[in-house]
Amino acid sequence: MENIKFFSLPNIADWQLNPNKESIDLPELQRGFVWKPAQIEKLWDSLLRGFPIGSFLMSKDSNEKLFILDGQQRATSIALGYYNPWQKKYENKKLWSIKNNLPVLWIDLLPKDKTTAQKFLIKIVTRSHPWGYQTVDNESRLSLSDRREAMKHFRINPANKDKGYSFFELTNVFPYDSCLPVPLSFLISLEQDKCWKNHLFNSCKEYFPNDYIKTKHLKRNYFDKLENFLSKENSDKYLVTAVKNLNSFNIPSIIANKEILKDEDEQTGDDPTLFIRLNLEGTPISNEDLIYSIYKASFRNSKNLVEKIGMGFIPPSVIISLTSRLAWAEMKNNEYPNPIGVNEFRNRLKNETFKKKLEQLIGDDNSSTITDLFRVTLGIFESKDIPKILHIPPVLIKDLFNNSTELLLMILQWLKYKDDLNLDVSEKRNILATFTALRWFGRDNTRYVRELWNDLKLENPWNKKTLQRPYYRNNKYIMYPLVSPSDLREFLIEKIVKKGIVWDDLYTKQNEKLNDQYSKILKNDFGAEEERQDIINEIWKNFINKLIYCKPLLLFAQREFINKNFGDFNQLETLEDTNAPWDWDHIYPQSWVYYKQKVNNNIRHWIWTIGNIRAISLEDNRSENNLLSPSKRLFDVESNSVIEGNFIKDDWEYWKKIEGRINEDEKKKINILLSAIINRLCNIYEDWYMTLKVGDLFGPNIKK
Repeated sequence: MENIKFFSLPNIADWQLNPNKESIDLPELQRGFVWKPAQIEKLWDSLLRGFPIGSFLMSKDSNEKLFILDGQQRATSIALGYYNPWQKKYENKKLWSIKNNLPVLWIDLLPKDKTTAQKFLIKIVTRSHPWGYQTVDNESRLSLSDRREAMKHFRINPANKDKGYSFFELTNVFPYDSCLPVPLSFLISLEQDKCWKNHLFNSCKEYFPNDYIKTKHLKRNYFDKLENFLSKENSDKYLVTAVKNLNSFNIPSIIANKEILKDEDEQTGDDPTLFIRLNLEGTPISNEDLIYSIYKASFRNSKNLVEKIGMGFIPPSVIISLTSRLAWAEMKNNEYPNPIGVNEFRNRLKNETFKKKLEQLIGDDNSSTITDLFRVTLGIFESKDIPKILHIPPVLIKDLFNNSTELLLMILQWLKYKDDLNLDVSEKRNILATFTALRWFGRDNTRYVRELWNDLKLENPWNKKTLQRPYYRNNKYIMYPLVSPSDLREFLIEKIVKKGIVWDDLYTKQNEKLNDQYSKILKNDFGAEEERQDIINEIWKNFINKLIYCKPLLLFAQREFINKNFGDFNQLETLEDTNAPWDWDHIYPQSWVYYKQKVNNNIRHWIWTIGNIRAISLEDNRSENNLLSPSKRLFDVESNSVIEGNFIKDDWEYWKKIEGRINEDEKKKINILLSAIINRLCNIYEDWYMTLKVGDLFGPNIKK
């Protein structure tokens, strides 16, 4: 049939690894790569077993070039299996949607553990997990002890000796939870002749010359084990069958008629309807991704420029979404631009005025207004000309940007009005304080920015008078003043440590300092005392619930440690790798509480808060197991001092007294632990509050 075409696996891999050989590409209307590592491993297990993996859907342009509409995730995963980073021709290789740090696939030839889902144990290693994932549960990371052992073996290789593990080249690591791993690309690229075993063995010898591979189930003599395995008469039976399956594997592709991809009256590029329906059962497609796809179809020449603007921190889809809203605001006398839907964006592109303003903002390589605005915005967060104490880790910057598009819009709109984009330290500090305060404690940032929109024309809106105006405009409270660190500490120590009040009853009451502060703010709007108290309780719960679990705030407090150990890590760009390269470690072990019966209720709650959690690298994790008490976990015997980087301040006074598990009837020990956790929690909050001078902008005691 003319509308069906078959492709072999090497053909599909070449679409991205050797694109000059194939005339197949992604259309403008496509998302990035969103599959998780476990999905890639399972796909390759299916391929080696000869299981069908579905068909591709493609379209053809007027030049007979094919574009893949459905199947990008599978095609990219196939390419990763053939990707061989040890070969020079693949140096700095970029795939369609994975531009940097391509993961590497291995296969365990002699697995010790079996899984119910996989016959062939494909193992993936990534930048943040150079040791790979568990065998039995490939969606889970390795245990702490396994990762620590993997690190010891990786360090045998001189190339890894002086690097943090998130800096390792993936050619110098291997999947640890395995027995006899070889790179998948080595195996599947071999011709199945009589000498293929020798070729495989020699390839491993060439690229791993010093026998550095020491896995969880094979501590020594990797090459002896490999040679012995390959020499056995039937060792290759399943391998030969599997690789033959690959060589004979052909995936059908349906070539759709070009007409169904265009609306008859559409002038603005590909219609997203088909793409949306094809992917309804897959990873959800964001509104911004679809808008960006439509943009690329209409402004093909600026695609590369837009992808550069975010500098690895801001996705192109977010850039186009925000730029489109700024362009629309210009058309509407700078009124607040609501978020744009897909169909609305397509219709707006028919408006020549909007289209022209969008083009002007994007510009070109020589002059781009939006590039300048994003450059200055990013510079506020990672600026080298501000005190080192303010340097925010790249991973935290990316988290702030990707979860706060409305706040990005606010900064961009203000910068658009400025003649001079050179900001002083005070302005940068105030913007950082505003952005983080709203991101971590804001109640409705879309409403907040809308209320503040007209004030962004001011030369300097980053002041208490302006920023507090949305608190009470039209008697609608969008955000309330933030509690001062000293008041917070006093309140929590009094309520929890001294009075033993449990979490569910942790409210402010009449005649207490925090209660009086909020009561003064509310008194003009809520006449009945009971109604006012309900609102105060709601305000307090909003604040304390966001504070105690705010891991980004903890990363801010530990910024010196994160910058030192993971300074270039800002999450993997496109491969969804859910675990960061550091560990979230409970200072008072969670195993001493989890599923235990005789545990104080307050300890049961507060050990899960950031006051009891630290981000920690394997190099700094001195504990041999999860049974060590805080006094030993936080102290380095060799240097006779508290371990640096854990953000332990005066709370050490309490941590050092905790020697073991605390029972529910040991009141004195309970109070010591709660004092340690609460004081560290308050110290984390205070570090942010004082460093960015948050109180100057969002402090209490508002006067109307």
